[in-house]
Amino acid sequence: MLPNFLIIGSQKAGTTSLYHILKEHPQIYMPDTKEVNFFFKDDAYARGPEAYATHFTDAGNQLALGEASPGYICHPDVPARIHALLPDVKLILIVRDPIKRAISQYWDNRRHLNEPLTFAQALDAYLSDDYQPDQIGYFSRGVYMRYIHRYLEYFPRENLLVLPFEEMIATPEDFYRRIFAFLSVDEDFVSEDFDEAFNPTEVWKNPFYQLLIRKPRYQKKVPAKLRRLFYWGRKMSFSAPPIDEASRAKLVEFYRPWNDELREFLGVDLADWD
Repeated sequence: MLPNFLIIGSQKAGTTSLYHILKEHPQIYMPDTKEVNFFFKDDAYARGPEAYATHFTDAGNQLALGEASPGYICHPDVPARIHALLPDVKLILIVRDPIKRAISQYWDNRRHLNEPLTFAQALDAYLSDDYQPDQIGYFSRGVYMRYIHRYLEYFPRENLLVLPFEEMIATPEDFYRRIFAFLSVDEDFVSEDFDEAFNPTEVWKNPFYQLLIRKPRYQKKVPAKLRRLFYWGRKMSFSAPPIDEASRAKLVEFYRPWNDELREFLGVDLADWD
Protein backbone atom coordinates (compact mmCIF):
# COMPACT_ATOMS: atom_id res chain seq x y z
CA MET A 1 0.00 0.00 0.00
CA LEU A 2 1.16 3.50 -0.80
CA PRO A 3 -0.12 6.90 0.44
CA ASN A 4 -2.77 8.92 -1.33
CA PHE A 5 -1.75 12.19 0.34
CA LEU A 6 1.45 13.84 1.54
CA ILE A 7 2.16 16.76 3.85
CA ILE A 8 5.02 18.36 1.94
CA GLY A 9 5.82 21.29 4.24
CA SER A 10 6.76 23.61 5.54
CA GLN A 11 9.40 23.09 8.17
CA LYS A 12 8.64 25.00 11.41
CA ALA A 13 5.06 25.59 10.27
CA GLY A 14 2.99 23.29 12.43
CA THR A 15 3.47 20.03 10.53
CA THR A 16 4.07 18.11 13.78
CA SER A 17 0.72 19.23 15.16
CA LEU A 18 -0.99 18.49 11.86
CA TYR A 19 0.55 15.01 11.79
CA HIS A 20 -0.74 14.19 15.28
CA ILE A 21 -4.26 15.43 14.56
CA LEU A 22 -4.50 13.44 11.34
CA LYS A 23 -3.17 10.39 13.17
CA GLU A 24 -6.13 10.68 15.57
CA HIS A 25 -8.73 10.72 12.78
CA PRO A 26 -10.33 7.26 12.48
CA GLN A 27 -10.43 7.42 8.68
CA ILE A 28 -6.80 8.46 8.22
CA TYR A 29 -3.65 6.36 8.54
CA MET A 30 -0.31 7.98 9.36
CA PRO A 31 2.81 5.87 10.07
CA ASP A 32 4.42 6.03 13.50
CA THR A 33 7.44 7.71 11.92
CA LYS A 34 6.44 11.29 11.25
CA GLU A 35 9.15 12.27 8.75
CA VAL A 36 9.59 9.30 6.45
CA ASN A 37 11.61 11.49 4.03
CA PHE A 38 11.55 8.84 1.31
CA PHE A 39 11.50 11.33 -1.56
CA PHE A 40 13.87 13.75 0.21
CA LYS A 41 16.82 11.56 1.16
CA ASP A 42 18.72 10.04 -1.74
CA ASP A 43 19.68 6.89 0.17
CA ALA A 44 16.06 6.25 1.20
CA TYR A 45 14.78 6.86 -2.33
CA ALA A 46 17.37 4.46 -3.72
CA ARG A 47 15.83 1.63 -1.67
CA GLY A 48 12.79 1.76 -3.92
CA PRO A 49 8.99 1.69 -3.56
CA GLU A 50 8.94 -1.62 -1.73
CA ALA A 51 10.90 -0.11 1.16
CA TYR A 52 8.62 2.92 1.16
CA ALA A 53 5.52 0.72 1.29
CA THR A 54 6.68 -0.90 4.54
CA HIS A 55 5.68 2.31 6.34
CA PHE A 56 2.04 1.63 5.42
CA THR A 57 1.72 -2.12 5.99
CA ASP A 58 -0.35 -1.59 9.14
CA ALA A 59 -2.96 0.53 7.39
CA GLY A 60 -6.42 -0.96 7.64
CA ASN A 61 -9.55 0.29 5.94
CA GLN A 62 -8.77 3.97 6.35
CA LEU A 63 -9.87 6.15 3.45
CA ALA A 64 -6.74 8.28 3.51
CA LEU A 65 -3.11 7.18 3.89
CA GLY A 66 -0.41 9.78 4.25
CA GLU A 67 2.88 10.90 5.71
CA ALA A 68 4.43 14.21 6.72
CA SER A 69 7.92 15.15 5.53
CA PRO A 70 8.26 18.96 5.48
CA GLY A 71 11.49 18.85 3.49
CA TYR A 72 9.54 17.72 0.43
CA ILE A 73 8.46 21.25 -0.45
CA CYS A 74 11.85 22.71 -1.31
CA HIS A 75 14.03 19.83 -2.57
CA PRO A 76 14.37 20.37 -6.34
CA ASP A 77 14.12 16.66 -7.21
CA VAL A 78 11.15 15.76 -5.03
CA PRO A 79 8.18 16.81 -7.22
CA ALA A 80 9.34 14.58 -10.08
CA ARG A 81 10.09 11.72 -7.71
CA ILE A 82 6.65 11.92 -6.13
CA HIS A 83 4.89 12.12 -9.48
CA ALA A 84 6.74 9.09 -10.81
CA LEU A 85 5.42 6.92 -7.98
CA LEU A 86 2.22 8.71 -6.89
CA PRO A 87 0.86 10.63 -9.92
CA ASP A 88 -2.57 11.23 -8.36
CA VAL A 89 -1.48 12.01 -4.80
CA LYS A 90 -2.98 14.94 -2.88
CA LEU A 91 -0.50 17.43 -1.45
CA ILE A 92 -0.86 19.59 1.66
CA LEU A 93 1.40 22.60 2.19
CA ILE A 94 1.37 24.82 5.27
CA VAL A 95 3.01 28.20 4.73
CA ARG A 96 4.17 30.46 7.53
CA ASP A 97 5.44 34.04 7.57
CA PRO A 98 8.89 33.31 6.11
CA ILE A 99 10.69 35.64 8.51
CA LYS A 100 9.15 33.98 11.55
CA ARG A 101 9.78 30.58 9.97
CA ALA A 102 13.47 31.42 9.42
CA ILE A 103 13.86 32.70 12.98
CA SER A 104 12.28 29.51 14.31
CA GLN A 105 14.59 27.26 12.28
CA TYR A 106 17.64 29.31 13.24
CA TRP A 107 16.83 29.11 16.95
CA ASP A 108 16.03 25.43 16.65
CA ASN A 109 19.63 24.94 15.55
CA ARG A 110 20.87 27.27 18.28
CA ARG A 111 18.91 25.27 20.88
CA HIS A 112 20.53 22.08 19.62
CA LEU A 113 23.94 23.77 19.79
CA ASN A 114 24.43 23.43 16.04
CA GLU A 115 24.66 27.10 15.06
CA PRO A 116 27.74 29.14 16.04
CA LEU A 117 26.64 32.32 14.22
CA THR A 118 24.46 35.13 15.46
CA PHE A 119 21.28 35.71 13.44
CA ALA A 120 22.81 38.71 11.66
CA GLN A 121 25.89 36.66 10.79
CA ALA A 122 23.72 33.79 9.54
CA LEU A 123 21.78 36.24 7.38
CA ASP A 124 25.01 37.42 5.75
CA ALA A 125 26.21 33.84 5.30
CA TYR A 126 23.06 32.12 4.05
CA LEU A 127 20.69 34.64 2.47
CA SER A 128 19.62 33.08 -0.82
CA ASP A 129 16.43 32.20 -2.67
CA ASP A 130 18.03 29.04 -4.10
CA TYR A 131 17.57 26.02 -1.84
CA GLN A 132 20.25 23.34 -2.02
CA PRO A 133 19.79 20.09 -0.04
CA ASP A 134 23.36 20.18 1.27
CA GLN A 135 23.17 23.76 2.50
CA ILE A 136 21.39 25.50 5.39
CA GLY A 137 18.08 26.81 4.12
CA TYR A 138 17.02 29.29 6.78
CA PHE A 139 15.94 31.80 4.16
CA SER A 140 15.57 29.87 0.90
CA ARG A 141 12.91 27.63 2.46
CA GLY A 142 10.57 30.63 2.67
CA VAL A 143 10.30 31.45 -1.04
CA TYR A 144 7.20 29.30 -1.27
CA MET A 145 6.02 30.25 -4.76
CA ARG A 146 9.21 28.97 -6.35
CA TYR A 147 8.43 25.51 -4.99
CA ILE A 148 4.70 25.70 -5.67
CA HIS A 149 5.46 26.37 -9.34
CA ARG A 150 7.67 23.29 -9.45
CA TYR A 151 4.88 21.10 -8.08
CA LEU A 152 2.35 22.56 -10.50
CA GLU A 153 4.55 21.36 -13.36
CA TYR A 154 3.61 17.82 -12.33
CA PHE A 155 0.29 18.05 -10.46
CA PRO A 156 -3.02 19.81 -11.17
CA ARG A 157 -3.90 22.76 -8.98
CA GLU A 158 -6.78 20.87 -7.37
CA ASN A 159 -4.33 18.33 -5.94
CA LEU A 160 -2.52 21.00 -3.93
CA LEU A 161 -3.99 22.47 -0.73
CA VAL A 162 -2.05 25.46 0.60
CA LEU A 163 -3.04 26.84 4.00
CA PRO A 164 -1.46 29.59 6.11
CA PHE A 165 -0.03 28.48 9.45
CA GLU A 166 -1.71 31.45 11.05
CA GLU A 167 -5.12 29.89 10.35
CA MET A 168 -4.10 26.82 12.33
CA ILE A 169 -3.50 29.09 15.33
CA ALA A 170 -6.46 31.47 14.92
CA THR A 171 -9.25 29.13 13.77
CA PRO A 172 -8.08 25.52 14.24
CA GLU A 173 -11.50 23.87 13.73
CA ASP A 174 -11.98 25.56 10.36
CA PHE A 175 -8.37 24.84 9.45
CA TYR A 176 -8.66 21.11 10.08
CA ARG A 177 -12.13 20.90 8.54
CA ARG A 178 -10.71 22.21 5.25
CA ILE A 179 -8.06 19.50 5.35
CA PHE A 180 -10.59 16.77 6.12
CA ALA A 181 -12.72 17.93 3.20
CA PHE A 182 -9.69 17.93 0.92
CA LEU A 183 -8.94 14.33 1.94
CA SER A 184 -12.61 13.27 1.59
CA VAL A 185 -12.86 12.03 5.17
CA ASP A 186 -15.36 12.87 7.92
CA GLU A 187 -15.28 16.66 8.25
CA ASP A 188 -17.09 16.60 11.59
CA PHE A 189 -14.26 14.89 13.43
CA VAL A 190 -13.21 17.03 16.41
CA SER A 191 -10.19 16.60 18.66
CA GLU A 192 -9.51 18.23 22.00
CA ASP A 193 -5.95 18.63 20.69
CA PHE A 194 -6.87 21.03 17.87
CA ASP A 195 -5.15 23.89 19.69
CA GLU A 196 -2.42 21.77 21.28
CA ALA A 197 1.25 22.52 20.52
CA PHE A 198 2.83 19.12 19.94
CA ASN A 199 6.35 20.47 19.57
CA PRO A 200 6.80 23.00 22.43
CA THR A 201 10.07 24.90 22.55
CA GLU A 202 12.18 24.25 25.63
CA VAL A 203 15.81 24.64 26.67
CA TRP A 204 17.91 23.26 29.50
CA LYS A 205 18.55 25.46 32.53
CA ASN A 206 22.01 24.16 33.47
CA PRO A 207 24.72 26.88 33.26
CA PHE A 208 26.96 25.02 30.80
CA TYR A 209 24.19 24.66 28.23
CA GLN A 210 23.09 28.24 28.83
CA LEU A 211 26.61 29.50 28.11
CA LEU A 212 26.66 27.73 24.74
CA ILE A 213 23.22 28.88 23.66
CA ARG A 214 23.76 32.48 24.77
CA LYS A 215 27.25 32.78 23.27
CA PRO A 216 27.09 30.59 20.16
CA ARG A 217 30.70 31.24 19.14
CA TYR A 218 31.77 28.95 21.98
CA GLN A 219 29.97 26.05 20.32
CA LYS A 220 32.94 25.73 17.96
CA LYS A 221 35.12 24.84 20.92
CA VAL A 222 33.04 21.76 21.74
CA PRO A 223 33.08 18.81 19.27
CA ALA A 224 29.61 18.10 17.86
CA LYS A 225 29.56 14.59 19.36
CA LEU A 226 30.08 16.03 22.85
CA ARG A 227 27.48 18.79 22.77
CA ARG A 228 24.66 16.45 23.74
CA LEU A 229 26.44 15.98 27.06
CA PHE A 230 25.10 19.41 27.96
CA TYR A 231 21.48 18.22 27.57
CA TRP A 232 20.74 17.55 31.21
CA GLY A 233 18.80 18.85 34.17
CA ARG A 234 15.60 20.83 34.32
CA LYS A 235 14.07 22.50 31.29
CA MET A 236 12.26 25.76 30.82
CA SER A 237 10.12 27.18 28.04
CA PHE A 238 11.88 29.29 25.44
CA SER A 239 10.83 32.11 23.14
CA ALA A 240 13.16 33.40 20.46
CA PRO A 241 14.37 36.95 21.10
CA PRO A 242 13.58 39.61 18.48
CA ILE A 243 16.03 40.05 15.63
CA ASP A 244 17.73 43.38 14.99
CA GLU A 245 15.89 45.91 12.86
CA ALA A 246 18.50 45.92 10.09
CA SER A 247 18.11 42.17 9.62
CA ARG A 248 14.33 42.43 9.65
CA ALA A 249 14.32 45.23 7.08
CA LYS A 250 16.61 43.20 4.82
CA LEU A 251 14.35 40.17 5.04
CA VAL A 252 11.18 42.18 4.44
CA GLU A 253 12.64 43.38 1.13
CA PHE A 254 13.98 39.93 0.28
CA TYR A 255 10.61 38.20 0.71
CA ARG A 256 8.37 40.99 -0.59
CA PRO A 257 8.03 39.79 -4.23
CA TRP A 258 7.61 36.15 -3.19
CA ASN A 259 4.97 37.02 -0.60
CA ASP A 260 3.09 39.28 -3.00
CA GLU A 261 2.95 36.46 -5.56
CA LEU A 262 1.73 34.02 -2.91
CA ARG A 263 -1.02 36.44 -1.82
CA GLU A 264 -2.24 36.66 -5.39
CA PHE A 265 -2.03 32.89 -5.86
CA LEU A 266 -4.02 32.13 -2.70
CA GLY A 267 -6.34 35.11 -2.89
CA VAL A 268 -5.76 35.87 0.79
CA ASP A 269 -4.34 38.91 2.52
CA LEU A 270 -1.66 37.33 4.75
CA ALA A 271 -1.90 40.60 6.65
CA ASP A 272 0.09 39.33 9.64
CA TRP A 273 3.16 38.68 7.50
CA ASP A 274 5.88 41.30 7.45
